[in-house]
Amino acid sequence: MARTQRQNNSAALSVPQNTFVLDNGAYTVKAGFAPNELLSDNESLKSCETIPNCLVRSKERKTYVAAQSNELSQWSEAVFRRPIENGQLVNWEAEKEIWDHAFFDQSTAHRNTFISTPSETTLLLTESSNVMPALQRNTDEVIMEEWGFRGYMRTTGSSLNAYNHLRALFDTAITPDAQPSSTKLPADCLLVVDSGYSCTTITPCFQGRPIQRAIRRLDFGGKHLTNYLKEIVSVRHFDLHQDMKIVNDLKEDISFVSIDFKRDLEQAWKGSRRSNKPVQIIPDAMDLGEDESAKDTRIDYVLPDGVNLTRGYARPYDPSREIANRRKLAAAQNIDEIVMTLGNERFVVPEIMFNPADIGSKQPGLADAVVQSLSKLPPLIQATMIANVLVVGGTAKIPGFVSRLQDELRTRIRTEWPVQVRRMDDPVTSTWLGGARLASSHQEVMQKMVVTREQYHEYGSAWLARQFASVR
Repeated sequence: MARTQRQNNSAALSVPQNTFVLDNGAYTVKAGFAPNELLSDNESLKSCETIPNCLVRSKERKTYVAAQSNELSQWSEAVFRRPIENGQLVNWEAEKEIWDHAFFDQSTAHRNTFISTPSETTLLLTESSNVMPALQRNTDEVIMEEWGFRGYMRTTGSSLNAYNHLRALFDTAITPDAQPSSTKLPADCLLVVDSGYSCTTITPCFQGRPIQRAIRRLDFGGKHLTNYLKEIVSVRHFDLHQDMKIVNDLKEDISFVSIDFKRDLEQAWKGSRRSNKPVQIIPDAMDLGEDESAKDTRIDYVLPDGVNLTRGYARPYDPSREIANRRKLAAAQNIDEIVMTLGNERFVVPEIMFNPADIGSKQPGLADAVVQSLSKLPPLIQATMIANVLVVGGTAKIPGFVSRLQDELRTRIRTEWPVQVRRMDDPVTSTWLGGARLASSHQEVMQKMVVTREQYHEYGSAWLARQFASVR
């Protein structure tokens, strides 16, 4: 007992206060140093940088690493290499090259993400739930032996969301000018639906710790929606099989989740609805105006040419620009553009998140997976969890996603239980923000969770796994 106490005391004294928070997502990396003091969400996010987590080889055989891909204008036939597949880091060669470029090379790293002295820094790294132990050992070895961080903490991204300021989301009596507080953190009961690029996980958290037996996972995410849209567009309009980035931008710009799928599908099939006002592409899913985007389903989308236009954009549907007249009109106005009119593609693609059977998958829909997760909890905890559902991840930005999930859960949950589904203003950086708040205002919790480099070399990676599991 005395020996254990001495170890804990020495570890607490040797853990650096300088904490680098790294939310290593499949599509983007959210990284930055945690503020030394508790700040508002907007102030804290100024330290966060969003970096593409990929290597890109262009048509000219030139390789772009991480943020360098933003310089690429011609995306046709570009090949992507992503280190994370199905939520697990499987390619450390590619990931190491990305991290070296983004964090350890002063000439390419952003000032908010450049790590000059890892030996004086604590790394707070996120991972998916239920990662294979062999992949966890690889991560520990690279971080502690390759870069030599002094302090290290590996935790699930869902757990960090419990440290966010969630009262404003789940308390209707909150005032707009209320300041964040650390007295109520972490949230006692929180059900986190993390719908990212490669998969979707449902994680109930109790006081910031995931309840392992209730974690559920769906093999659907933003990548699968992009692939599905790519197949539909290539059959109906233009062949975009080699233009993954263009299709992904298309998905982000025009897709929405239908609140009433059968009604919208019938309207799109009849093709009888037309609106003279511009169709608003709402960038968030905060319930207001989501159903309005479905009133006129059809929309025109201008594809990029890689020279004058590097990213496509949506514009209101114009019936005068039908295929028969489009070429004549473009020639008369000296406009060289490629336009396609999209209808039910806008909401049919996100529908597979709620009804995977539409594409022949035997997995449950998102709402059914949440109910399966709740069924593993006691009834009292179920009622609290369903009243505090937080949706994070890039897929949560699709308009209508939050409202659709809440409506479907309402039909599956007991009527006397309140159902509340919300998301942060930016669901992409929500996990990073939770990690920053943990590092800034809960140093006593961090001291218990962080493992030092000396402890790693003395006890090994197996001890590290047990240590991280014990604090979850």
